[in-house]
Amino acid sequence: MPLSIRIIQALVEARLLSVFLNYRRNDAEGEAGRLFDDLSLHFSQNAIFMDVAAIEPGRDFRKAIDHSVASCSVLLAMIGPTWLDLQDAVGQRRLDDQNDFVRIELASALRRDIPVVPILVRGAKMPRAEQLPDDLKELAYRNAVELTHARWKSDVQLLIQSIRRYVESPDASAHKVDNASGDPITKQPDHSPSKHLSPAIGEAASGSAISQQTIERVSRELAVYIGPAAEVLVKRAAKRCLSADDLCTLLAREIEGEGDRTKFLRSCRS
Repeated sequence: MPLSIRIIQALVEARLLSVFLNYRRNDAEGEAGRLFDDLSLHFSQNAIFMDVAAIEPGRDFRKAIDHSVASCSVLLAMIGPTWLDLQDAVGQRRLDDQNDFVRIELASALRRDIPVVPILVRGAKMPRAEQLPDDLKELAYRNAVELTHARWKSDVQLLIQSIRRYVESPDASAHKVDNASGDPITKQPDHSPSKHLSPAIGEAASGSAISQQTIERVSRELAVYIGPAAEVLVKRAAKRCLSADDLCTLLAREIEGEGDRTKFLRSCRS
């Protein structure tokens, strides 16, 4: 198998090990922030997306959101008591607005068949299919998890156990949980090349000559086209690439449109 194909496969596997937190600020912002903090104790913060931020001026925010959601392996949909019926300034239900960020994120995950876990907080109930717009109806059939104030710690532990297989590689050992105490157990990370990668990729991971300055520059260039997911993708890809040119070539595949890919490669290699 050509090296470029093996690198692409490794990147795809790595970039999908992440969680996307979908929530509405006026409904479950506090619980979303609390859950983010708890998840960060067990998984890398780089593996948790809480907001789609830094969308470049002039970019289609729908595509930027879609790219960010596409980089996750599981989406947690925070649902509070006002989630279903919350209205905008003109009295329209927000879920009925095709440009609503919460709806766009959820619809993108459902369309891609990404696992979506409804997280019910403050006594919220699961919406029925007939209460949802067409592109969200599948949400009504996803198995939900309830997080309660009184049992928050134990509820979160159950949630973490259920999503761990989506977020960790099979041989992950850096962040394990003591089931008795619920506290993370941090082990010394293994810096040797993964046994699951080909020898060539392993050498790239342990001995990459790509500088931090190059990684930061490429991240900025890629963010113009795919948004905030760029930083994570570039860092992970850099560990598996043999040169800066390989890095740019690999990441160009994340960009839709031949014209944008060409512009990215030109700016990336300049």
